[in-house]
Amino acid sequence: MTNPSAIPVSPSGRHGPLIGFVERMPIIAGGLVAILGAAALAGWALNIPAVTTPTTGGYPILPLMALCFVLAGIALIMAVRRKRTASTDAIQQTLAALVATIAGLTLYEYLRGSSSGFLLFALALLSIPHDQRRQDLRAQMFATPALLIALLAILGYLFGVKGMYSLSQSSGMALWTAIGQLILGVGILVAVRDRGVAVLLLDDGPGGVLTRRLLPAALLAPILLGVIRILGEPSGFYESEFGVSLFAVASIMTFVGLVLWSARVLRNTDKERVDLLLLEQQARAHAEKARNEAEVARAEAERANNSKTDFLAVMSHELRTPLTAIMGYEELLSDGITGPVTELQRQQLGRINASARHLLGLIDEILTFARVDIGRERVRWESMSINHTIADAAALVEPMAAAKSIDFIVDLLEEDESIQTDGTKLRQMLVNLLSNGIKFTENGEVRVSCLVNSGVLELRIADTGVGISAENIEEVFEPFWQAEQSTTRKTGGTGLGLSVTRKLARLLGGDVSVASRLGAGTTFLLTLPMKAPAGEPVRRRDTPTTPTSAVAAFRG
Repeated sequence: MTNPSAIPVSPSGRHGPLIGFVERMPIIAGGLVAILGAAALAGWALNIPAVTTPTTGGYPILPLMALCFVLAGIALIMAVRRKRTASTDAIQQTLAALVATIAGLTLYEYLRGSSSGFLLFALALLSIPHDQRRQDLRAQMFATPALLIALLAILGYLFGVKGMYSLSQSSGMALWTAIGQLILGVGILVAVRDRGVAVLLLDDGPGGVLTRRLLPAALLAPILLGVIRILGEPSGFYESEFGVSLFAVASIMTFVGLVLWSARVLRNTDKERVDLLLLEQQARAHAEKARNEAEVARAEAERANNSKTDFLAVMSHELRTPLTAIMGYEELLSDGITGPVTELQRQQLGRINASARHLLGLIDEILTFARVDIGRERVRWESMSINHTIADAAALVEPMAAAKSIDFIVDLLEEDESIQTDGTKLRQMLVNLLSNGIKFTENGEVRVSCLVNSGVLELRIADTGVGISAENIEEVFEPFWQAEQSTTRKTGGTGLGLSVTRKLARLLGGDVSVASRLGAGTTFLLTLPMKAPAGEPVRRRDTPTTPTSAVAAFRG
C-alpha cells in the first residue's frame, strides 16, 4: 500500500533544498542511529576501550541501548517508506515492540534515563502508522518528552551539570546515547508530515520560512551564549556579574535581530504575494477581455454566416422560379403545342431541358444546405421499404452510369425490411453518394449494398474511381470542397453534395464516413437508425415492400 504521508506535496508544488532535507530527515535519522547502535555493539564485541570504558564523568552506551538504537532506526525507516505492505507494517510494529520491551525491562532494573527515553520513543514508533492514517499527534506527543530528556542530558554534559544526565553515581545517560536519542526524536517528529511540527517545517509559505529560519537560531543561540559565558569566566575575561549581564545583553540583541530579520522576511513574502495577486488580477482581466472579444467575434461570425445562408436561400428560391418556367416552356415546345418541331429543334430543346434540370439540382442542393445550416430543415418521419427506396434512388442515377459505360450494381436485402426515417432525405443522400461515385469513376464499377445490424441500417457505396488522398479524406465533407479545385476541373457540381449528405444523416440520427486510397477507389458508409426517436409521429408511406422490377437491370 502507499503511505500518504511519505509522499510530500508542498502547497506551491516547489521543493527547496532545506525542505528536501526535512523530508528526508526521518530516513537520515533512522540510518544514523542504526549506524551508531551497530558501532557500539561492534565496540562491545571487540572490547574497544573507547566504547566499554566510561569516560571521565560519563557513562558508556550499554549493549542493550545500542541494540535499541539499531531496532528503532530500522523501525523509523520502515515507517516512512513510500511503498509499504501489510508485511512491512507488521515487521515495523514488531521492531518497535522489541524496543519497548527492552526499554521497559532495563528501566525496571536500572532506573536509567535512557531507558525511559527509549520506552517513549518505542511508543512513538508504534503510533506512527496510526497517525498517518488518522492524522493524529500520538507519535509527536510520545517523542517530545523523550526529546527533552535527551536535550537536558546533552546540556548537562556541555555545561558540566551531572545532575542533568545522571540519576545516581552508577546510573546515568551516556553522551552518545543522548545524541542518538536527540537525532531519533527529531526524525520521529517529522515522520508524520501533515500534522504538528512537520507541517510548519515543510510549509512553503511565510510560516514555513519563519519556522525553518528561527527554530535553529532559537535552539542554538542560548546554548552558544551560555558556552561563551562559561568559557569566559574561568579564563578571567570577566567576573560572574559581568558574565550574567553580558549573557542577558547578548540574548536581547540576538532575539531582537531574529525578530527584525523575521519581520523583513514576512514583509518581502507579503510583497511577493501582493505582486502575484496583482498579476493574477491582470491576467484574469486580460482573459475576460479576450473572452468577451471572442464572444463578440463569434456572434458576428454567426450573424455573417446566417446572412450568407439567408442570401443563398433567397437567391436559390428566386432562381428556381424562372427556371421552372423555362422547363415548362421547353416541355410545351417539345410537345408541339405551339407548332411543329423539327428533329434538330427537338434535340436542342432536349439539351435545354437537361441543362435546366442540372441547374435545378444545383439550386436544390444550395437550398437544402441553407436550410440545414441554419436549423430550418424539418424531418418528416415515415415508415417505408428499404429495398424500394434504394431502387428508386438507383433508377435516378442509372442513366449516368450507362452514359459512362461503367457497371452499376445494386445489392438489396434478401428479405425486405421497413425503416422509420425521412424518405425524401434518404433518397437525396443516396442520389448524392451514388452520383458522386459515378462522377469520379471512369472505368470499373459503382456498387451499393446494404445490411441491417443491431437496429442500424448500413449502406455502402463503393466505387473504383480516382480515390482521395489521405490529407483530404475529411475535407470532402467541407462545403464547396471538391477533389479538383481548379477552374478547369472535369467534373461539375457545387461541392455541397457530400456536406449536405453528412448534415442530413446526422439530422436523422446517423452519420456518413469515408474510406479511400488515392487511385484505388472510395467507399462511403451511410448509417441510419431503423426506428424514429421515441415520441415522434411516424406516418406510413404507401410503397411496395419488395423491389421494383427495375432493380434487376442494375445488378451485375
